[in-house]
Parts: sequence; structure tokens; C-alpha cells
Amino acid sequence: MPPRSRAGVVSSQDSDQSFDHQPPKQETPSFPSSLRNYAFAGAGAALLLSAIEWIDLSFQLTPVFQSTSERLVLTAYFSLNLMVGLVIGMVVGLFAHAASFLKARFQSVLTKGKEPSRSHKLLAALAVAASAAAALSLQPHIHGYSVSLLRELEKFPHLGRPLVAAETPLSYLVVMGLFIGCWTICTLARQSGEWSALMRRAWLLVLLAIIGAAYYADSRIEVQQYEYSMHRSMFLVATALAMAFIASIHSSPARSRSSVRRLGPRLITISAGLVVVALLAALTFTFANFDKNQNLKTQVFYRSTQMKQYFKLAQWALDFDRDGYSPYLGGGDADDRRADVNPGVIESVGDGVDNNCVGGDLTQQAIEDWQRQFSALNAASNPEAKRLNVMFFFIDTLRADHLGAYGYKRNTSPNIDKLAARSSVFENAYTASPYTYEAAPKFMQSAYWDAHYETWTEALARDGYNTILFPRRLSMLLRHVKGMEQTVDAARRGLKQTVDAAIEVLGSAPSDRPVCSYIYVPDPHRPYRPHEGFDFGPAQIDRYDGEIAYTDYHLGRLFDWMEQAGRMNDTMIVIMSDHGESFGERKVYKHNSQLYDDQMRVPMIVYVPGQSPRRIPDYVTTADLGATILKLVGIDVPKEYAGVSLLALMRGEPFTHPPIYGEHFMVGESIYAGPEKAVEPESRKYMVVTQDGFKLIYNRNFFNFELYDLKNDPLELHNLYDRMPQKSAEMKLLLGRFVDISGLLRPRDADEHKFFRGLGDDEDND
Repeated sequence: MPPRSRAGVVSSQDSDQSFDHQPPKQETPSFPSSLRNYAFAGAGAALLLSAIEWIDLSFQLTPVFQSTSERLVLTAYFSLNLMVGLVIGMVVGLFAHAASFLKARFQSVLTKGKEPSRSHKLLAALAVAASAAAALSLQPHIHGYSVSLLRELEKFPHLGRPLVAAETPLSYLVVMGLFIGCWTICTLARQSGEWSALMRRAWLLVLLAIIGAAYYADSRIEVQQYEYSMHRSMFLVATALAMAFIASIHSSPARSRSSVRRLGPRLITISAGLVVVALLAALTFTFANFDKNQNLKTQVFYRSTQMKQYFKLAQWALDFDRDGYSPYLGGGDADDRRADVNPGVIESVGDGVDNNCVGGDLTQQAIEDWQRQFSALNAASNPEAKRLNVMFFFIDTLRADHLGAYGYKRNTSPNIDKLAARSSVFENAYTASPYTYEAAPKFMQSAYWDAHYETWTEALARDGYNTILFPRRLSMLLRHVKGMEQTVDAARRGLKQTVDAAIEVLGSAPSDRPVCSYIYVPDPHRPYRPHEGFDFGPAQIDRYDGEIAYTDYHLGRLFDWMEQAGRMNDTMIVIMSDHGESFGERKVYKHNSQLYDDQMRVPMIVYVPGQSPRRIPDYVTTADLGATILKLVGIDVPKEYAGVSLLALMRGEPFTHPPIYGEHFMVGESIYAGPEKAVEPESRKYMVVTQDGFKLIYNRNFFNFELYDLKNDPLELHNLYDRMPQKSAEMKLLLGRFVDISGLLRPRDADEHKFFRGLGDDEDND
């Protein structure tokens, strides 16, 4: 009995102590009550995480909100979080009850009806965990998730091959470990009601701290990469701990909930009813309108963390033909009764069905018309052609807007700028992909996909050119740079050695044949290494600029030698990159993730002896490289090329370039096992840019569209897709045709699909 005060009444202080040390025995709830509690814990966790995200997005998305009403609409979308959270809680509850039932049965078998010891309980718990892991691993998404975690570990040296060899048992152990972790958290949450007040507060603070850290990592670290490993893990961590937080509050002593009971059952019922009505109204609105606002839809799938996962779970549950796409919540499936009709399939020709739900039915005439728009522009000959030497610089990961020639304020590129002042500078050149292994075959074949065409270096070699490769990533280059007669191994040691080797080899090359020198420069690519004398600061972007300045210095040495040797009079020089780099735009860093200008716009500088310098604002593509070089030296352009000669623009002649296309696709493959063992869904995005300065981006996975006016919105902040319906429909037709044709005509053995990287490469793999 607790001690009484002088008045014979238990004091509040004494009452607190009695509850801290002798908590009342709580009754075990019935199965329906327990399931209801789990459901409320799931909904409460979703509410807690949604509140955190709503506050965060309100600040993050201020530049892209087009009106106050959009903020309210986004708020309504969070109703789906609560509904899905409620379902998650119920599923967890069913699983928890099944696990408890199995544990009791295992204990009974082990003890044969006797009182179980601690070891018996532990063995029974392990048996349940093993059984649960076996059952869960049969679910493809869960198995794929566990393997994707192992794939991240495979990137560490000496771990890759052993992990691949043991992926199946290890993935099972990963699922088992996750189950044990969730079970442990659930047990602690239930037991926290029996702890002292200080321990309970510490426990709740720890939970909140880890939830906050998980949300921060999920919302700030490479938000468009590592989707099926890190980001899904952060979502699971935040959800599990948020449910534990709600459950811990619910399991606290009865006095902490007495204020709720004082409200009275009637008031509680009325309040709950109003909340349910409001949530149902918001949920109905979300289902009816989510696909009608592409601006907010894009933000949900690109910038949110919790909300994105809830929407994806809802779409997965509402995909009744199990083809990976739902007809609800903007999933894009035009016919959920047919698994052969969805955005992920390859379009069929002339079957009267829009198989991939984006470009309409594809006809043979449409294919021929699409190809003819390029070949017709390359048919004319060039009477002024000269058999110039060709020097091509492939500078990896170089953003156009970090060069002085493109308006950069820092002095990163004085030597390139000096050359640009004598050259044709294409101010709006776009790569066909933000990923080296996709971009390289395209600019080498003047194509929008790896079509197995003759590369422009092969065409030069066939026409008698002495072709010389100065590599740094040999295996990658040899896959895509064909027709090279000589490979200079000394160039692999570093940029200084590359330039030294180029001066030596080109200085002694026979003069009876024109030379094509192909010089690869990976220095601006991560990791950014410091170089003495080229220090702009400690930040990532500073070190990136230092790499550019270092590259420019050594290219300047080669240009000086060419000037002194008289080679500037007989050599065409082309400087180009395969893609750009992101430095925090939309919380994205590095590249290989998106089709915005920070990754897609690249420098393209073409110096031709005797030709007047010119700055060209027209939109062009790196796929134009081969056709342009061949036309300049008088070699017929293969009729299959989709890239077109830019010679007319370089001369200032009237010329209208066809629309510019680009794409990015990625599979979470193992660099050791190959793409056939990929476990993650393939990510695909497409882009078209027209000469009036509009860009349309289509993400096939989320079936969302973004329309930007590049001339008036260079940062691509304002999605105009719903505000300019006529322009959107026009560009969607263009882009849909590209999606149809590229999917149909791309060879099955295209190198872009292999993704098997050269493991002997010196630099990063992308």
C-alpha cells in the first residue's frame, strides 16, 4: 500500500512514486482490441512522420508551388499516408499475433508442457524468426530489397565476389535480422510502460532522435538514387520506430491517459467522427485529382520521402493484373485487365492498341517518317570538305556552366576559353544520357540508342585515317570507341602523362596520313582530387572546379605545342563531355539520376581552321558529333545516323535542327553477377527538347510529366504541363513516338542493356 499523507489521502507525489515502482497490472486486450491498437499505431506513426514531412516540404517546395491552393492540395494528399499507415499497422498486428501463436507452440514442443526456461523461450523465438524469414523471402519485393542491401556491400573491395556467391542464404539472413530487429523494438515498446518515468522519457527521446536522423538521411542524401536500398531502409526504420513511439505512449501508466478519458466518450466519438469524415473527403479528393496536377505529382515522387513510399504501396496494392502499374493514383495503366498493356511494355506496330500508354498506336509509316527527318539533313555533300586531322577531347562529367566560355565567373578554363574564342561554341548542347555507359555508344554512333551502327572513328579509319586512342579507362573505351589502330598505354598514368604522350606520339606521326587522336580526360569525375596551384576551396563544388582548372592547364600545354608546331592550321579540335554533374539541385548530387540541365547540358566546342568563330544558341545533341565530323572531312554520313551535321549552323546558314531526345535508364545490377540477376525494377526517364526552348520530361516508373520553358526558366523550377495543355499534348506526342521507336528498334543485345562494367578501369564506374 502506498503511504498516506497526514490527511489520510495519497499525495500526488507519493502517487507518482507508487506508479513508478509498482505499475498496475494491465489486462491483456482481446484480439480485435489488439488489432485495433496496432492499426492505430500504424496510423499514428504515419501521422507523426507526415507532420515532419509536411513542415519540411512546406519550406523545400516554396519555389515550385504555383499557388496557395497547391499547398492545400498537397496537404490533402497526406490523407493517403494515414490510410496506408492504418493498413500497415493491421498487417503488423496480424503478423505479431501469428508470431506469438507460433512461439507458444514451439515452446510447448520444446518443454513438453513444462514451464519454459529462458533458453526454451530463446530457441522458440529463433524458430519463429527463421520461419518468418523463410515466408517473407518468398515475397519478390522483400527478397529483392534484401538482395539490394547486399548489392551495396558488394561495392566494397574484396567483398563483391564472395557476397554474390552466397547471395541467397545471406539475403535470407538479412530478412531474419530485420524481423528480429522489429520484434525487439516491439517488445521494448510494450515493456516501456513498466519503466521509470526517467527511462521512459529517455526511450522516447532516443526514438525521436533516430526517427529524425532517418528522415534527414532519406530526404537529403541522393534522393533519386539508392531508392531500393538506402531510402527504403530509412523508410522502414522511421516507420518501425514511429510505431514504437506511439505504442510506448499508449503503454504508459493509466494516469498519462486520464486527461483523454476526462473528455468523455461522447466528445471523443464526435471528434473521431469529424476526423474520419475529413480524412475520407481528403482521400476521395486524392484519388480523383492526383494525376491532374503533374507539378505536385512530380514533387511527391521526386522530393518526398514518406509520402512517396505510401503512394507506391497503394499503387502496388491496387495493381490487379500485377504488371507493375496501377490504373489508380496516376499509375499510368490504361487497361488493368491486360498485363500486356502498361507503360513498361514495348509498343507493337499497327495492332490498334497503345500498348505502353503514352504515344498512341505505332505504325510503320511513323517509324519511317521519324528516321527520314534525320537522314534527309545529312544527304547533301560538303564541297568545302578538307581531310583535316581530328583531335577529340572526351572530358568526363564536365558541366558547360563551369567554363568561362559559358559564362562562369571563376577562372577555371582560360585555355579552353581561348580556343572557344576561335571556335563554334554550341551554347545549348545536350547529352543523350546522364550516364557514361549510355552516353558513349550514342555519341560514338550518332544514334539515340546503341544500334550497332558504324562509329565515326571506324568510318575515319576506313577512309585512311591513322586513329590513335589516348585512354584512361581502357576497358570502357574499347567497348565503344571502335576502329582505333593504336592505343597509347602511357596515357593511362595521369593527365600530365596523357598530354606528354600526345605531344610525343603526334609529333612523330607519319605525315602521309591524316590523324584522328581520341583523348579521354576523366579528371573532373569524382572523386575530386586536390592539385597544387588549383585550389578554389574545400567544398565539393570547389574541388570540382579545381579539377577543371587542372585539366585546362594541361590541355593548354597541348594547345601551345600545336600552335608552335603549326598543327592548329590543319587540325579540327572538338571538346565535349558525356554528361554534367549535380551539386545539390533538388537535393541531388553527382550524376546518373535525372534529365535536368545540370546533368544533361554539356559543353560542345568545335574549332575548324579558317572558319569564323560563332556562338550558336540552337539546341543540339552530342549524337550530332559523328555526323558533324564526317561531313567536315568529306566522308559520307551513314544513312542510319540520327545525329545530324551541324556544319550549316557553324557557317551561319539557315538550318532547323530536329527535336533533341534523351533518356536514362538504370537497373540495380551487380557488377560481378551481371544484369540477369538484377532484383530492382528498371528505372526509365525520357526527354525531348524543341527549338522553341521547351523541354518535356517523362518518368515511366511514376508516369509523370514535366514541361519547362528553358528560355524563361533555366533552373527548371516551374512545371508548366497542366498550365499549357496544347503545348504539352504536342510534345507528349513527340516524346511518345521516341519512346515507341527506341523501345522497338533497340537491339536486344544493345550494350546499354549489359551494364557489365570494366572492372579494371582506373576511375569510378559511371
